[in-house]
Parts: sequence; structure tokens; C-alpha cells
Amino acid sequence: MEEYFSAIHKMEQVVMFPSLLRGVYMEQQDDTSTGDFGNRDLYEYYIQLKSIKLIVEGRLEPLNESKHQITSRDEVQENEEEADLEGLLYHHFTGLYRVLTHLTRKANALTTKYNEIIGQINQSEMTHTW
Repeated sequence: MEEYFSAIHKMEQVVMFPSLLRGVYMEQQDDTSTGDFGNRDLYEYYIQLKSIKLIVEGRLEPLNESKHQITSRDEVQENEEEADLEGLLYHHFTGLYRVLTHLTRKANALTTKYNEIIGQINQSEMTHTW
């Protein structure tokens, strides 16, 4: 989890102008950290990553979090889950680890792409001033 928060913190520190990410898409590469960006631009991912950070930190309730009505089916499932709490904990911890690793890769890839954009802007400004 430390790597996740570190990657998000670095992304927040580097990305000073998130609007520069609008309309920018990650090139498809063989690297798994960039291959999962889909059809959304990097600005959408930036907003998503920041929102998820707030959820993980406990500042916001997840969007689908509502007052759950317990049904008899839910109660039965809960009783079954209590029988194997260690297995259940391992399952959820493993899933959380996978999600955080995935989000860490996305944050790092987004930060790298933003640095490339800023580098191109700076180089363009330098060539126009000569």
C-alpha cells in the first residue's frame, strides 16, 4: 500500500496542470502498465486515481455504498463466510493488493506521460526563443 500512496503522491506533485492531460491517450505498448488505459484520456484516469485515493484514505464513501438491507440470502452468506474468516481475509487482501498494484502502475505511467508532455512543451518553447 505504501507504493500505491507514494505513486499517487508523486503524481499529484508532478501534475501541476491536469488539463494538459485532456485528449492525451497512452500509446499501446507491450508494457502491462500502459496497456490497460483503454479508450479514456489521461485526464479521466487522473481524476479517477485521485478519487480512489480519497476512498482508500477513508475520506469518501464509495459511490455504490448505500445502506444495505440484509436479506435472508445475505445472512446465510455471512454465516458461511464466518466459518472461514482466514480464507476470506486472504481472498480480500489478495484482491486489494492486485487492485493497488494495478493503480500504482497506472499512476506511474500517467506521471511519466505527463513529464513527457512537459518536456515537449519546454523543448518547443526553447526552439521558438532562438
